[in-house]
Amino acid sequence: MGNVVRTGRKETRELIRQIVAAGGTVKCKKGKGRRYKVYLDGKLVGCLAVTPSDHRSHKNSIAMLRRSGLQITTKGRFCETAAS
Repeated sequence: MGNVVRTGRKETRELIRQIVAAGGTVKCKKGKGRRYKVYLDGKLVGCLAVTPSDHRSHKNSIAMLRRSGLQITTKGRFCETAAS
């Protein structure tokens, strides 16, 4: 991801960095209702809110990305051993 990640939430910025490290691609949807779209192997696997509405949305996003096949832990960290 060549773009600078611009979001107010530290957890969202870190999750985006880990998604990229795990081989995913993140693109920002501009306009009203901004979202980060997450792609794995060119296929859309989910979206992240720029400003999550509650404390569970971060954990729910991680669970959704893991179910989609992204190799990250339950804490949102890239797991190199699982990718092998």
